[in-house]
Amino acid sequence: SANWQQVLGARSTNLGNITYVLMTSLGTTLGQALHLTPESAALTGVWFARITGLSMFLAYTGAFFTLSYSPLKAIIQGTPKALWPSVMTRLNVNGMPAAAMWLQCLLVGVFIVLVSFGGDSASAFYNKLTLMANVSMTLPYLFLTIAFPFFKAKMHLDRPFVIFKNRSSTLLATGVVLLVVTFANIFTIIQPVIDSGDWNSTLWMVGGPIFFSLLALGIYESYRRRMASGALVMES
Repeated sequence: SANWQQVLGARSTNLGNITYVLMTSLGTTLGQALHLTPESAALTGVWFARITGLSMFLAYTGAFFTLSYSPLKAIIQGTPKALWPSVMTRLNVNGMPAAAMWLQCLLVGVFIVLVSFGGDSASAFYNKLTLMANVSMTLPYLFLTIAFPFFKAKMHLDRPFVIFKNRSSTLLATGVVLLVVTFANIFTIIQPVIDSGDWNSTLWMVGGPIFFSLLALGIYESYRRRMASGALVMES
């Protein structure tokens, strides 16, 4: 059996590379169980990590092109242009927000460099950002789930296809998704406290949605005030 305290206790282990750490441990432990030499067992662990990295690279390559643009399309092009600096919403000859995409690339590159070469402080910072995003990323799904029955109640909308034919099935699906996501969030938040008394991780996960909500409200409030003062022209 693996000594998880030893495997995961290294200061270089973070939420970005934990998959490779676990797969290396799996390969090494498997080699030991098969009575391989220590060198062969260690090599098995290395190859487990390499195969995992290759498979994840191939799986993520296809998604990369969509994920690199979809968030910008939703955030930048799905909101009023006046909400953002003009350079962020400017489209190039191919209809792409090139400046916003380069800014996103720069930020991602900086995070990769910091986590890879920034030492323990950078890894701790990355872990905190990951904790803040854990619950925050699921909140939009909760809002969409709550809004779904009200959307279904609007009978005048054109719907190419309908899966839930009646109100009972709509409410049942809504209730199941709402309960699953809500309880998943609750247990995700309290698990560090239950397992190891880690209040720090719990507070970061609670603080994430609060921080991002306040940031969004601040951006919107700035936009609303500029609209009210006549500094901006409402888009049609």
